[in-house]
Parts: sequence; C-alpha cells; structure tokens
Amino acid sequence: MEFNSLINTCFITTEVSRPIAYYSHLIPIFFILSLSILVILKSKKNILSKIFLGFSVTFSIWLILDLVTWVSNNYFLVYSLWAPIDYVEIVFYLLGVYFVIVLNKGQDIKIFYKILLFLLALIPASITIIQKSLIGFDYPVCEALNNNFLLNYRFYLELASLLFILFYLLLPLFKNKINSNRKSHLFVNLSMFVFLLIFSVSTYLATTTAFYEINLYALFATPIFLMVMTYSIFSLDIFNLKIISTYFTVFGFVILMAVQLFFVSSGTDRVLTLVTLILSSALIYILFKNLKKESDQRIYIENLSDQLEKSKGRLEESNFSLEIANDRLKELDKLKTEFLSLASHQLRSPLTAIKGYASMVLEGDYGKINNKTKEILDRILESSSSLVITVEDLLNVSKIESGGMQYQKENFDIGVILEEVSKDLSITAEKKGLKITFNKELNGNYHTYGDKDKIRQVFINLIDNSIKYTKEGEINIFMENRDDHILINVKDTGIGIKNKKEKDNLFSKFERGEGARMNTGGSGLGLYLAKEIVKAHSGKIWVESEGENKGSTFYVELPSAK
Repeated sequence: MEFNSLINTCFITTEVSRPIAYYSHLIPIFFILSLSILVILKSKKNILSKIFLGFSVTFSIWLILDLVTWVSNNYFLVYSLWAPIDYVEIVFYLLGVYFVIVLNKGQDIKIFYKILLFLLALIPASITIIQKSLIGFDYPVCEALNNNFLLNYRFYLELASLLFILFYLLLPLFKNKINSNRKSHLFVNLSMFVFLLIFSVSTYLATTTAFYEINLYALFATPIFLMVMTYSIFSLDIFNLKIISTYFTVFGFVILMAVQLFFVSSGTDRVLTLVTLILSSALIYILFKNLKKESDQRIYIENLSDQLEKSKGRLEESNFSLEIANDRLKELDKLKTEFLSLASHQLRSPLTAIKGYASMVLEGDYGKINNKTKEILDRILESSSSLVITVEDLLNVSKIESGGMQYQKENFDIGVILEEVSKDLSITAEKKGLKITFNKELNGNYHTYGDKDKIRQVFINLIDNSIKYTKEGEINIFMENRDDHILINVKDTGIGIKNKKEKDNLFSKFERGEGARMNTGGSGLGLYLAKEIVKAHSGKIWVESEGENKGSTFYVELPSAK
C-alpha cells in the first residue's frame, strides 16, 4: 500500500474531532477496566467475573484501536490498527452473549457451545490474519476501505447477538417470574442490549454514510451502560460486592472532574475546576474514612449472619436426626409393648396351672403329704402367686400403653373391697410379724362408679407395697368422706421416702427407689398401674412421708357415686 506523504490528511480531517475522541474513548476505557479489575479481584473463581473481564478488556482494546485511528497522523499506524477493528468488535459481541447466557443460567455453558462461539470468531480472525480485512486506503480522507464480506458478516452476527439477548430480556416477562434475583438479571440484560444496540446502529450508519463522527457521539452512551452495570453489580450484588460501589462511583466522578482540565481554555475556569477538585478530594477522604467503619461493621454483621445460618443448618440437621431417633424409639417401644403382651399371655396360662395344682396338693386332693413337701409346695404357691401378679401387671401396662385397657364400670362400695383385700393380705403380713387394721367413718357413703376389679387391684398393689417395705410395726387403712369424694389412706411404719426426687419418681414405670435394696422382688409396676387406674377413674393418688425410716402414707381420692 502506497501513501501520499506530501499532505497529512489524517491531521486535517480529524483535527476538530480529536478532543471529543479523547473524551469519548479514554473515560470509558478507565471506567470499564477499573470495574472489571475490581470484579475479578473480589470474585476470582467466579466464571461470570472472568467473562466480564474478557468483555471489558476486548471492548477497551477496540476503544484504543479506534482512538488511534482518530488521533494519529501516521498513515501506516492508522491502516495497521484499522485492520483488526472489525474482528475485535465481533469478539466482544460474542463475549457479551456468553456473559448474558451464564448470568441467566447461573452456570457455565457446555463445551459444544464454547466451540460454536470460537468458530464464529475464527472466521473474521482468519480474514484479519491473512490481511484481507481491508481492501485499500483512501488517504485523501484518511479512511481505510473495509472488506464487504467481513462487514456483512459482522452486521448479521451483531444482529443475531442482539436478538439472542432480547430473548433473555423478554423471557422472564412472558413467564411472569420477576423475583429479586431476576430483577438484577433484567437490569444487566437491558443495559447490555441497549448498549450493543446503540453501538451497532451507530457503526452501521457510520459505515453506510461514511460519517464516522456518529461513532464518537454514540460512545457517550457508554457511561450510561456502565452506570446501569455498576448498579446491577453492586446494588443488586450479582458479584457479591456491596460497599465498594460507593468508592468506585465517587472515584469515577473525581476522574471526570480532573479530565475537564484538559478541555477548559479559560484560566479562571481552570482555577475554579482545580479548587473544586481539591475540595472534593478532601471531602472524599472524609467519606472514605467513614465508609471504612461502615464496611467493617457490615462485614462483621455478615460474618455473624453466616455463622447464624451455619448454626441454623446444624440445628436443622440435629433436629432431623432427633426426629429419626425419636421415630425409631417409638417403634422400639411399640415392639416392647407387643412383646410384653405376647409373653404375658403365654406365661399366664402355665402359671395359673402351677398355682392351681400346688393349691390342690396342699389341700390334700392328691393324698396326704409330709411337712417337708408341704413347705416346698408353700414356696411354689407363693412364688407362682407373685409371678401371676407380675404377669398381670405386665399385661395391664401393655394395654394402657397401647390404649387397649377397658373398664367395666358399675356402682359399688369401696369399703367392701377394702375389707376383703385387708383380710386376704393379712396372712402375708402376719408371716412378717406385721398387723393390718382397717377403719372407716361410720354412716358414710362409700359408693363410687368404676371398675371394681381394677380398683381392687389398686389397693392390693398399695397394701402389698407397704408389706414389702415394712420390717416391723403395722399397716393402717382408713377411709372417710370428703364432700363429693372418698379419701382412702394406707399408712405404714416402713422405710419411708428419702428425698423429693425419689418421691416424684415413685409412680413411674419400673421405679422402686431405695426400697430395691431391701426387697429384690417385684416388678416396679404396681404403683405405676395404681396411678393410671385411679387417673382413669377421675381420681388422684399421691404419697407423703416425713423422711427415711419414718414410714409412708399413700392417699387415694375417688369421686362418690351420684
């Protein structure tokens, strides 16, 4: 390519436009590079940050190349840097599309689509490398002549890119799903679409009309794009950056103010601009100092919030584990109840047979027996009777826990029940040298409405319990009327209750307290069953004791029959 060097037409044709060229190119370069570097420093591993950096660097390269073609007086330099402009422009359009896809999908694209983007950029790259992107140079007006195929390729690719971004822009509106996250995406998509649209239209008009100054004025839209992008990045936090947005914005205004020094011609204007710049810098220093405190506080609060979220997550995991464990315990408890019920049913029949045959032998139904055999049979009868009670207790517990306990209620006299139980258990008490007495107020009404057999079992358990844990003395049973209730107390001279904890737990399942050391027999279910049966009859049961070795008094309160 030969150039006429007698007259430098590049200087003449661009002299008027050079100030505008500097202003419209240098400010966007500074802004977009600063923004992209800030983003990549704060989000190094974020794929979106890397794409945005690539877009920013590519666009900045285009701005530098275009600026040189506007301000350089060297024909060779203008021609050399004009050649790759179309290719660079295509690349940052493709990166813009890549950025929009990843932003909206929330993840990187598949390798197939990456290869597709690469191939789309490879065609103009090949044309540029073989030096076919330009077909000549019109040195009278200092303009290069572009390859028509490359111009058309760039035009249709940019049009396709705009339509693609427009699709992502309108998609949430059709789906009617615009949440806070979608809102940030909508702002970025819109700003990218408007910026690239203005850029494409101005480039197309400049190419078709040969009035390239249109590009200079179109670049004034770049700050608008950057403002929207900055708002989306910082305020809507698509790169997890927050307080730094203030620093970035304020610093940008200072740079804009400083740039004015190169364009004002009046000495007074220069002085005023300089004074304003100094005062603004001082105010900015104070602002930055306060913002540092706010930033530290914000980081501290965010850290606390993160810790709270982690603690919440661990608590939810623990609760979930506890729920599983609780369900498992319920299953095991159900299996235990079923096992107790089954085992008790299987044991009751043979125990009843043993008790019956032992009783018949003792009574002489099978002939006369000697004293030694009688002593053995007495022990068999006593042990089998104790086992029958234990099995009955286990059956009743399983029925209560499964909700299958049934009560055959009727009107009956509790006094009669107590006399019978006292008499039946007197034989057992006398073997230990104990005495049982039963007293009641005269002319009292001791009728109640309930299950006679279950109430009998309550008093058998209470009196039997007193016999077991009383070494010497007596057991007194007293009954009286209390308004519309009947109060029965069973008082013994036994081991008593040591402390409040033992007293509170005495009516629990398998709880035997300190008495377990004195009496190793028993199941620890008698008092629990008594409590459940009394509660089912709308009554109350409790115990009082003055202390260890001072005896105990068990109280049962049942409603009188109407």
